[in-house]
Amino acid sequence: MEKKRVGWKIIAAAVILAALFLPGITKYTQLRSRQAKLNSGIEKLRTSEADLRNEQEKLQKDPTYIEKVAREKLQVVNKGETIVRVEKKNGR
Repeated sequence: MEKKRVGWKIIAAAVILAALFLPGITKYTQLRSRQAKLNSGIEKLRTSEADLRNEQEKLQKDPTYIEKVAREKLQVVNKGETIVRVEKKNGR
């Protein structure tokens, strides 16, 4: 009879400890997951920043790149040149 009481006391203590610590463990796991996502986002932003700084430097110093960007994005042409656009048909 005494062994059954001790067993129930151990089970009750385990349930109480689980009830006390489980929300904290769950919250910790959620925060770690969020931190990992934020760190990934930070790394992507750092990569993007580096790419933008590289492009900025090329736009400031590389005349060939400046011409390429002007032609592609701004449709700038030299005298005597004509812009020709080729459009694809839908479905092909």
